[in-house]
Amino acid sequence: MNAQFSPAASGTQPFRILPHLPSSGATKTRVVVFGSFMGGYHVLGELLRDPLANRLTVVGVASDDPTQAFTHAKVRLWKYDHGRDDEVIAPRFAREHNLPVFTGRVKTPEFFATFMDEWRPELCLMATFGQKIPIELISYPSLGFFNFHHSGDTWPSYPGPDPIAAMVRDGRKHLVLTIHRVSDVIDGGEFVAHSHRVAIPEGINAVGMHRITWPQMGPFIRREVGSMLDAASRLPATAPLVLQEDALPYRTASRPTWVERIAA
Repeated sequence: MNAQFSPAASGTQPFRILPHLPSSGATKTRVVVFGSFMGGYHVLGELLRDPLANRLTVVGVASDDPTQAFTHAKVRLWKYDHGRDDEVIAPRFAREHNLPVFTGRVKTPEFFATFMDEWRPELCLMATFGQKIPIELISYPSLGFFNFHHSGDTWPSYPGPDPIAAMVRDGRKHLVLTIHRVSDVIDGGEFVAHSHRVAIPEGINAVGMHRITWPQMGPFIRREVGSMLDAASRLPATAPLVLQEDALPYRTASRPTWVERIAA
């Protein structure tokens, strides 16, 4: 690990990533993580160790750079007191495990090419990410695109960039972490599952609550991502990838659309 970085300083314990071997003949699911701070770090950590690591390959990580306006830092958890280590915990962890990391704007030809030409995910997981995902990317992974969101017991509830502040204002005594499908409605996609309840201390903010919540979520992450991978095993082995031609606007005369490439 990088000697300049202490996960304990960010309110969590470092992951121990153990060597593992894939099951004989198994095909691993390609996964991309969109995440930062505690969410990105803990989701990524669970994916990189067994039992999930025996079933999937993390092929890329997109993470927040709160110094960039497109991550909307001023209305999200980054507006509360935090350190530089908090901002880089997820991308630094990814790089330490030799994973490709992207911290720029996702709605660009550069990222579309990276995502669809190089990473080619079958499953995408998002946890604490400050950019709205274009529908073209949401629709790409065959197993779906899912987000982890702090919420109330019902769904949808407390959408937006700072749900914890809203729950504190409402006097709520606990919250859950909800997994939902990502859609073109921010924090409004189909409900998938929610975690156990976590008590909300009086007066806490998003940074403090993330430090409490995420270290408890290992079993929840393993269980629900495992269920997503189970879905992969039920898909036909030769299922074609079908994309709409207007799903990818970044076309040039020398670069065919994805539909043309698939049909070739």
